[in-house]
Amino acid sequence: MAKKTTTERAHDLEDLTSTESFIDKYKKPIMIGGGAIVAIILGIIGYKAFISGPKEEKSLEAYWPAFYEFEKDSLELAANGNENFEGMYAVADEYAGTSGGNIANYTLGIAAMDRGEFEQAITYFDECDFDDVVVGTLVIGLKGDCYVEMDKYEEAADLFVEAAEREENDFTSPMMLKKAGLAYEALGDKKSALEVYEEILEEWEKAEEATDIEKYIARAQN
Repeated sequence: MAKKTTTERAHDLEDLTSTESFIDKYKKPIMIGGGAIVAIILGIIGYKAFISGPKEEKSLEAYWPAFYEFEKDSLELAANGNENFEGMYAVADEYAGTSGGNIANYTLGIAAMDRGEFEQAITYFDECDFDDVVVGTLVIGLKGDCYVEMDKYEEAADLFVEAAEREENDFTSPMMLKKAGLAYEALGDKKSALEVYEEILEEWEKAEEATDIEKYIARAQN
């Protein structure tokens, strides 16, 4: 079997670490890697402020100034705050277990990824507890991306499979399965890669990931 070209390897790595296709499917531009995060998170979980008591509501109020700076790409200011507002570090610590605390840890995780501090990013993501299928699945997938960046493909594959199986749907499941397949290929485990690629073809044939999945299936079979 011919070895992959440099371009093919680069494309596979981009597929494995990129979450843009996931974001685009929801048409909610959450910019990964130090850019802006649109408040889809609030749209999903903000309602909790009305049912979970004063601390929950205060947590959602507390993180907004820092979140605004994060959207402007002022990562250091967003993380540390200033004399006018608490930064994400303080919000994450003071409001642990609330929606505001979850959002703070999520954004700190994204910022850590942007700095290349992938182990630290995982620590922040581990503190997130989002029930929603979109954000909760994204957090699991981002942890998988961190492990990919550290060349820990076995851990990454496990997380991608976990994300794919979490409240299965046409959007997140096939994308995470494809990531899992690429991670398995990086491990040299063509059998497992073939299984997840075939699952995309059989179970998610209308998904974008299925359009060229036969190419990946053929590669895993050789």
